[in-house]
Amino acid sequence: MPAKTGASHSFGYFISVIVASLLVEHILAYIPSSRYISRRVGEFISTYSNVPVSEEIAGMLLITGLLTGFWGAGFHLYRY
Repeated sequence: MPAKTGASHSFGYFISVIVASLLVEHILAYIPSSRYISRRVGEFISTYSNVPVSEEIAGMLLITGLLTGFWGAGFHLYRY
């Protein structure tokens, strides 16, 4: 069972990264509040990791996290 769950989650994460990298520019351009949220997420990551993170990368990480969470929740709801 862990191999099936792990494979599904890794595939979901991979697809989420690809989709997030394609969507981040459009989301930042058309939803003004997302730029502020993305900037705040980047500042949070930079504060705790001491690595500068741009708005686009922070937005991509945020979108990836949301998509991966939806994928995992959907997988477990479908499975059980």
